Parts: sequence; C-alpha cells; structure tokens
Amino acid sequence: MNIFKHFQSGLKKTSNFLSTNIIGALKSKKIDQETLDEIETILLSSDIGLEVTNHLIQKIQSTKNFKSENANSVLKLLANELELILQPREKPLLTSRDYQPTILLFIGVNGSGKTTTIGKLINIIPNDKKILVGACDTFRAAAVDQLKKWTKNQKVDFHQGSLEQDPASVAYNVCQKAQKEQYDYVIIDTAGRLSNNTNLLNQLVKIKSVISKKINADNIKTILVLDGTNGSNMVNQVETFGQSMNISGLIITKIDGTAKGGALISVAKKFEFPIHFVGLGEKAEDLHEFNAKKFSHSMLGIEE
Repeated sequence: MNIFKHFQSGLKKTSNFLSTNIIGALKSKKIDQETLDEIETILLSSDIGLEVTNHLIQKIQSTKNFKSENANSVLKLLANELELILQPREKPLLTSRDYQPTILLFIGVNGSGKTTTIGKLINIIPNDKKILVGACDTFRAAAVDQLKKWTKNQKVDFHQGSLEQDPASVAYNVCQKAQKEQYDYVIIDTAGRLSNNTNLLNQLVKIKSVISKKINADNIKTILVLDGTNGSNMVNQVETFGQSMNISGLIITKIDGTAKGGALISVAKKFEFPIHFVGLGEKAEDLHEFNAKKFSHSMLGIEE
C-alpha cells in the first residue's frame, strides 16, 4: 500500500462523512443559500471550526457557475483550500541536522497515545541511529511495562527508575547516560497529564528544566501528542500545554478512529506549531509524516 492509500484508509471515516454529505447537499440543486447553509453545517460537524468553515463557504460563493453536476469540483476546491492552510505545518521531526544526542520529550493528556506513538517512532528512526528510551512515568508500572515491551521488540535500549521515583531525576539520569554512551536519540515518555492540572504541568516543567541542565536547548524537542478522537478539545489542550511548555511540534494520533478529522484543520489554523506525524492505525507502521496534500485530499475523498 502506497502512502496516499494509507492516508485514504486512515481518514475513511472523516472522508465518508464529508464527501457523502456534501455530495448529498449538492444533489439536483444549484448552489443557493440553502445549499451553502447545509454545507456549512456539514463542515462544522466535522470539527473543522467556524473560521475555516466561513473561509471555505466564501470560496464556494466566489466561484462562478457551480451547479449540481459540479459536486466533485466543489470537493476538489475544498481540498485545495485545506491544503493551503495545512502546507505551512509540514515539518519533519527527524532531520540529518539533528545534534547528538537529540532529546524527544513526549507530553500529553492521559490516553493520547504517547507510549504507543513512541513505539511506532522507534520503527521509523534509521537503524544506524543509537536510541535510548526513558520511562519517566514512574507512578504507573503498567505504563513502564508497555514502553519496555516496545523497546524490547524494536531492540533499542531502555532506562527506567524505581517506582514512584521523582520523574525529573529519572530524566536527568537518562540524559547523563545518553551523553556518556553517545546516543543519537533519547525519547522520554512522561505520565499523562490532565491539561488543567497546574501541579502536574509544573512537574513537566521541572522535567524539562532538569534536562536543559544537561542538554543544549537546541537539542531538545518537546512533542505534544493529541488524540484525534477528542475533536475540537485538541485546541484547548494545545493552548494549555503551550502556556507552560515550549512546544516544538505536534503528533496527532487515532485519526482513523473518528469522523471528526477536521479538528486537525482547526489546530493547524489557530497555532503555528508543526504537525510532524499523524497516526492512521494501530500497527507499528501506521505512523506517517504529516503531508498537507495527502491529508486534505484524502479527507475529502479525492483520488490521487
């Protein structure tokens, strides 16, 4: 399966909802105000957001001579407009210019998919790179075990502290080991944080502060993992974490599990953070670099 097919498959729920309903709204009608209102409701129902929806409706209005037989033309117009919005958010997480060691600090709320995403990311990092994974969720043995299983399967090194050890001290020890043993990438998993819990957010700030004492700031990338099934609530999470942490970029998981993939558009429009990867399934190979064209066209059911 090529990459475009992966995006099509992963966005099938969103695509089915949007394309089917938009085509239905245009069936045997000219594009009058009633039709535009119906399309507006469809777009908003996919969590695309009011600002982007208004922009898309205006684009349809400004294009002359659309009639019922132009349903596919409308879908292509919408896909192209979404691609323009998403294009600036494309940015690889892993580059040939990464310094040694590069720290990838994973943050996010409970259940966002951080640990699974780390496992998938290990699968993407080139085999010639030396990887160390650190478990800083020291209060949940099950989380440590899950991460340890991923690293064992992928044959990369793993470091954990003792149960209930200060997560920041574990992070410090991980970075110390990485410097001493010359690792290329250090991936640090943290406990799930409720984004409105100040004390827990402060603990994340402490972890990053401790890392910064060992590693140059240019070598540290703070990755916020968002659960795509949370819809528009992702916007609130980015706002809250962004106030406390210097976020480097986003990974949005579980896009395949929702018909509200439009929420990614809302996030991309509101924030300038890069979207590095999207999760389009449960398998190790189902984490894909974000691609504006593939995402927007798959979302509207447009063939490659």
